Amino acid sequence: MQMPKFFRKSYYYLRAIPKSLFFNFYYLPWRQAIKLPIMVSHRTKFDKLQGKINLTPGTKTAKIRLGFGKVQVADSAYSRFIWSVDKTGVINFPLKAKIGTGSKLFISGELSIGNNCNFTGETSIICRDKISFGEGCLISWQTLFMDTDFHKINNQQGVWQNRDTALVIGEKVWVGARVNILKGVTIGNNSVISAAATVIKSFPEQDNILGGNPAKIVGSMQGKHFVD
Repeated sequence: MQMPKFFRKSYYYLRAIPKSLFFNFYYLPWRQAIKLPIMVSHRTKFDKLQGKINLTPGTKTAKIRLGFGKVQVADSAYSRFIWSVDKTGVINFPLKAKIGTGSKLFISGELSIGNNCNFTGETSIICRDKISFGEGCLISWQTLFMDTDFHKINNQQGVWQNRDTALVIGEKVWVGARVNILKGVTIGNNSVISAAATVIKSFPEQDNILGGNPAKIVGSMQGKHFVD
């Protein structure tokens, strides 16, 4: 018999208290940490606990949630949230956001997340330069965002050719399941990226529907908006 939703959520939040207390007091000033604004799932793995968190003033208790929720493609009992932030890494959190179960953050650059963003689960964010998400973005499962090629390519003169380049997601962008968005890309406001698309160039205009590999414009969101 399945546990009622209220008791199930309460159980997971109670189990999250030890890691959440440690995390908040490790990263935040005492006056912020005492309010416990960031809840961290007990299934979280702290790979690297370095860098810096900037929290929007006024963030209330448990409004930033890391590692919670369910997705259809993962067993949430085993899918671990991974936090790996280098000493150069900076994460800017809003008043409210959720990064769901099984997601993985590898941050040595600057990651900025807009208010009311919802990453449903198993998202991977690899940031060595800058990655930003505008307000109200909905990010589906098993998505990948990275602003780097990892390996350098030099020309014959030894000059680095494929430098890390910022990735910018606008406001109210819906990113479908298993989408890959790579370095240097800018996505305009109120856009939708269909499942399994790979985005390798910018579409800065708003109201686009993108799809395919590589992604191209396949429709318009003008006069429409998605409902979370």
